[in-house]
Amino acid sequence: MASKQLDLDELLLDLENPRISRAGSQREAIQKIIEDQDLKLIVLAESIVTDGLNPMDRWLVVKSPTERGKFIVLEGNRRLATLRLLHNPTSMNDLEVRTPVKKRLQELAEQFNLKSNEPIDCFEIDDRADAATWLAQRHTGENEGSGIVNWSGVARARFRGRDPALQALDLVTTHGSLSDEEKALIEKWFPISTLDRLLSTPAVRGKIGVEISDAKLKTDLPAAEIIKPLRRIVLELVNEEVNVTQLKSKEQQVAYVSKFGRDLPNLKKRAGTMKPVDELGERDFKAISPKPKPRPKRVPVRRTLIPRDCYLTVSNPKIAEIAKELRTLPLSEFPHSVSVLFRVFLEQSVDHYLTASGILLEVTTKGGKKDKTLRTKVSEAIADMVKKGTPKRNLDGVSRGIDDNKSPLFVETLHNYVHNRFYSPQERELKVAWDNSQSFFEVIWK
Repeated sequence: MASKQLDLDELLLDLENPRISRAGSQREAIQKIIEDQDLKLIVLAESIVTDGLNPMDRWLVVKSPTERGKFIVLEGNRRLATLRLLHNPTSMNDLEVRTPVKKRLQELAEQFNLKSNEPIDCFEIDDRADAATWLAQRHTGENEGSGIVNWSGVARARFRGRDPALQALDLVTTHGSLSDEEKALIEKWFPISTLDRLLSTPAVRGKIGVEISDAKLKTDLPAAEIIKPLRRIVLELVNEEVNVTQLKSKEQQVAYVSKFGRDLPNLKKRAGTMKPVDELGERDFKAISPKPKPRPKRVPVRRTLIPRDCYLTVSNPKIAEIAKELRTLPLSEFPHSVSVLFRVFLEQSVDHYLTASGILLEVTTKGGKKDKTLRTKVSEAIADMVKKGTPKRNLDGVSRGIDDNKSPLFVETLHNYVHNRFYSPQERELKVAWDNSQSFFEVIWK
């Protein structure tokens, strides 16, 4: 394996690119990428024309087995397709491209200079098998840290600059007498955009005694007064006692802060001279006595099927996307979608495990090959896990639930989620189903 500097005409699109179904030719491959990406190609093209190729990303390539001197791009197909279209916009005449997309790409092509992007920084590997690990790390999520770890909302805000919401958050974490657990939770996950939404509403700012000017959050209240409402907002957001759905309208936002009671500041103590909150220091807070009592530890409200503290290393791209949706779709709003996705996630996870273990997904009958039932596949997966050392009790939730008609994991109940138009899932049942099967999934996706 080695670094290589290659020109555009030395590179081939991958006909087995996971983003598209298998293509039969380079033309078909670029057509499918166009159909899959559509407007995203314009955004990528604009970035390339303006800033060039990202210097942090090398393309992963392997020698073509059929075309001498050519290399198949295993990582970088979107970029390769975009470069081809920019370098040779007339090729779109032989492709099906939506008119607005085609027009914009043609405009960008007039500004494109291939020489400023060549040679392209690549890394050659020996075969596709060697690429699997790196591709999985890049495209199947964080994988507990081995993949690309996305910035949290707070990290993104810090990168953009110290906006007013971040100034308020930093004030609370520094001077709000938070516990170590509360600080760790904020650092791990915090809905900074929801805090920004609140502070962007003038009526809310008026009630809690702050103003925004010159990109600064300012107050003329004593530190002891301003910390009260900001501390409450931050803790209720991070503990999910209130969420963006409940704070969409200005009326909802004002109603929310109006219920703060003792946590509302005494506006009669306004001094008239505004001061940025990020200039408040220890001296300003020393006068606060007694310090706010630590809030009782609260378990965050769970709003999705897969809880935030459940870590699964899902290596299959499609199944990883399903898991991501099960981590984000609110159960209370999308119970039908979640129930169907859970049923799909269960069977596809089991299929993945059995295939990796060399266990067939079909059974041979007198009438020919037939797919095994979900019940059979789950039972075979459990048996194999136990054989490999997993304590049987860790899998009891699934092994018993799949055959218990009173369990939310009962196989007929799972089928009803999909096929019975008179059967509606309950939020609590779905949570119980996941909780009883989580250890089972953790074995599959460890």
